[in-house]
Amino acid sequence: MEQLLTRAGNMSDLAFLRILQLIHSQTSVLVGDLKSYDVPPTTPRSPAPNTGFSRPLAWPPSSAPGGVSSTAISSILETAMEELFVPYIEGQRYLERENKNLTELYSGYLSAFTRYHVIIALSLWCSPLQRY
Repeated sequence: MEQLLTRAGNMSDLAFLRILQLIHSQTSVLVGDLKSYDVPPTTPRSPAPNTGFSRPLAWPPSSAPGGVSSTAISSILETAMEELFVPYIEGQRYLERENKNLTELYSGYLSAFTRYHVIIALSLWCSPLQRY
């Protein structure tokens, strides 16, 4: 991810912003897929007390081997995804880059538009028919 963003940033701001958006969307899909494979904890079906050999075979959510429940794994994935993009969108960094990109694009199109109209105005002013 870092290498892609570095290479895109060296090309242009537009490339950087597009790659950042692509990485964010693909990471969102990956996190969604990982959440779909997350198995919710099971609870015992019988109301019998859990003593001796009548213990349930499935681990209750509070005493799972890893100590992490299904909702905790989902929240960990969401938090990790948010933290992954913090260096690129924290504060005004993303907005400044987006503003810079839009300003460059707009000025490029505006300069071409202005140049075209200056050429048209000069050709009309210098035209032999306009002198008389």
